[in-house]
Amino acid sequence: MDYKFLLVLRFSLINILGIIFLIVTYTQGYIAKAIDADITNVILLIFVLFLLGLIISGIRTFWISKQLNYATEKSKELNSITNHYLRNIKNLDASARSNLASSLRIKLANKINLVKFIANTLVILGLIGTVIGFIIALSGVDGNVSSDPEEISKMITTLIQGMSVALYTTLAGSICSVWLNICYHILSSGANKLLAKIIEIGEVKT
Repeated sequence: MDYKFLLVLRFSLINILGIIFLIVTYTQGYIAKAIDADITNVILLIFVLFLLGLIISGIRTFWISKQLNYATEKSKELNSITNHYLRNIKNLDASARSNLASSLRIKLANKINLVKFIANTLVILGLIGTVIGFIIALSGVDGNVSSDPEEISKMITTLIQGMSVALYTTLAGSICSVWLNICYHILSSGANKLLAKIIEIGEVKT
């Protein structure tokens, strides 16, 4: 099966399942409830950053798919990294070819590392939201108003509001991070296959 379609298919299937999950949670009102409960807007920041990461991972998946296609078909596409690598390894010994392959590995890793960074940042934002939520919750606690029913009601409202921020931001950050990490795993798998294929072609040609 063509690597290009296999990689894109895997990426598409994962994200279709994720979109179905989002649609179900939206229709049940959970997303609106989470956004309304988050007075800090951390959840909106998480969603925006997640969408950015998803777009980047989609672009990178298409690029790797295209490069895999060039490599497997031994295309003469001048701008392909396969042909660029083959041009550079001409007349090089095994040690120099190994160094060039290591350099290519680093370049491919740099192409996809931003997706991993965003996925990790989403978890951190969720934890920041948790801390802010606890601060909000604890800010309303005052032991001196225990005999005043109205003040107790306000204290409980603030406590619930803070806990809602803490829990919803943690949940949003965790789910979005897991989703993006799965996309990163697909990208990493594709990049490794591309690197292996390029090195294989290079060794055959030398």
